[in-house]
Amino acid sequence: MKQFIKNFNNLIKKTIFKVQNKTNNKLLLFKAQNKTNNKLLISKFNKYLITLISLLFFYLFYLSIPVLYNKNWVQKNIEHQLLKDFKIYFSLSSDISYRILPSPHYLIKDSKIIKKDDKTIALAKIKSLKVFVSQKNFFLHKKKLTIKHIKIKNADFIFLENDLRLLKKNANNKFSNKKIEINKSNVFFKNNLDEIISIIKIPHAFLLYDKENLLNLFDLEGKIFDIPFNLNYNKKFNSKDSEKININAQTLRLNIFNMYASEKNNAGSGKNIISFLNSKIDTNYKIENNTIVFKSNDSKINNSKVSYNGDLSINPFDLNLNINIDNYKISRFFDPNSILNSLIKTNLLFNKNISMSSLITTNQKSKNKFFQNAEIQFNIIDGKLNLNKTRLINEKIGLLELKNSNLSFENNKLILNTDILVDIKNSDKLFSLLQTNKKVRKPIKDILINLDYDFSSDEIQFNNIQIDNKKISNELLRIIEEFNDNKLNNWNRSKRLLNVFFTAYEG
Repeated sequence: MKQFIKNFNNLIKKTIFKVQNKTNNKLLLFKAQNKTNNKLLISKFNKYLITLISLLFFYLFYLSIPVLYNKNWVQKNIEHQLLKDFKIYFSLSSDISYRILPSPHYLIKDSKIIKKDDKTIALAKIKSLKVFVSQKNFFLHKKKLTIKHIKIKNADFIFLENDLRLLKKNANNKFSNKKIEINKSNVFFKNNLDEIISIIKIPHAFLLYDKENLLNLFDLEGKIFDIPFNLNYNKKFNSKDSEKININAQTLRLNIFNMYASEKNNAGSGKNIISFLNSKIDTNYKIENNTIVFKSNDSKINNSKVSYNGDLSINPFDLNLNINIDNYKISRFFDPNSILNSLIKTNLLFNKNISMSSLITTNQKSKNKFFQNAEIQFNIIDGKLNLNKTRLINEKIGLLELKNSNLSFENNKLILNTDILVDIKNSDKLFSLLQTNKKVRKPIKDILINLDYDFSSDEIQFNNIQIDNKKISNELLRIIEEFNDNKLNNWNRSKRLLNVFFTAYEG
C-alpha cells in the first residue's frame, strides 16, 4: 500500500512537471516570436516614415520650383493671364515674391488696374496683390502658368462718372469663374472736376461667375459715411436674363431690393422694394423705348397706405408722378428735414436737363385738423422748381392755393417765394372756428399773400397782403408779422392773432 501511494505521487509529480515544462516552452517561444514581430513592425514603420518624409520633402521641393523662375517672365506671364482670365488690365511692379503657404501664390506689391482709352488711366492702386496658381504644371511653366484665384488687399479704387457706365456694361458680361477677393480697400467716387463725392470702405468683397448656376455673383461688405451695409448682386444668364440686387443697412433699418428681367428689343420688367423704418415702397415697373412705367403695390409710409403711378423718360430725364397717401400729416411735407427738402439741398434738381411734374394728394381722417385734404404739386421746368397749384383744403371753409411760386437754394438756405390765394367759401364757418366776436365779423371772400418761407430756419417773411383786392394797412401787416417765427405758432396762438387781425380790419 505504501508502495502504491509512493508510485501515485511520483506519477502526479511527473504529470505536473511535464505540463509546466510545456507551458514554459510555449511562453519562451511566444516571447521570441513577439520580439521578432516587434522588430518587423518597427522596421516597417521606419520604412513608411522615411517614405513619407521623402515624399513630403519632394513635394516641398516641387512647390519651391517657381522660386527658380525668371521674375521678368513671371511678371509678363501673370499680366497676360490676368487679362485673359479676368478681362482686366493689370500693371504689375517688379516687387514679386513667391510663397508656399497657405497655398502656392505670388505676392506682388504696388500694382495698378488701368483703363486703356486714348490715354492710360489708373482705376486702382493696389498695395498687395496675391495671385494663387495651380500646382499641376510647375515643371512645364513655360508652356502655361494657370491662375486659380486672386486676392486684392489695401487698394484704392477711383471711379469717375464715365467709369460707372463701364462697370455697368461689364456687369452684363459673364465674370471669370476664378474668384476675385478684395479686402481692406476703399472706393473713391469723383466728379468730372476730380472732386471726391463719396468714399466707400470695403472690409471684404468678392466676385466670380458660378458656372453651375449660370450666375454672376458679387458680394460686398462696405461702409459709407460710417454706416455699414451689405450689397449682394447676381445676374443669371439663361433664355431670359435676370438680375437681382439687395442693399441692407441694419443700423438705418434700410433695405433696398431690385429684380429685373430682360426681354427683347431692350425691353424688360422688374420689381423694386425699399423698406425703411415703418415704411415700405413696393413698385412694379416696365421698361420700353427708354421709358419706365411704374405702379405701386401695397406700399406704406409711416403706417399710412400710399399708392402711386407714373412714367419716367431717361434721355432726357422727364418724370410724371401721381401719389396718394391716406391719413398723412400734411405738415410733414414742409418739414425742414423731409426727404424732399434734403434732395433739393443737393442742388441735383436745379438742372435744365431735368423736367418733372408730380401731384401728391392726401386726406386726413381726423376732424380736428384745419386742413383735411391736400394736393401738393411739385414741378421742375428748365432747372427751376415750383409748387404752383398746390392746394390745402378745408371742406367747410375753403382752400389755400400757391401761385407764382419759386424754390431756390442759395447760401445754404432753401427759400420758397410764393403768392398764396386764400379762397374763403364760407366766412361764417371760419369765424365760428376761430371763435371770433360776432360784432367784429366782416364778410371776406379772398386773401392774397406774398411771402418768403425759409425751410432751414422755419421763418416767414410777409411781403404783401391784400384782402378782397385791397392792400391792408401797416397796422394789420404788423399784426400778421407776429407769425414770422413759425416755430412759435400753434393753434391757440394762431386763433388769438387772427382774431386781433380781424378786429382791426375795417373791411
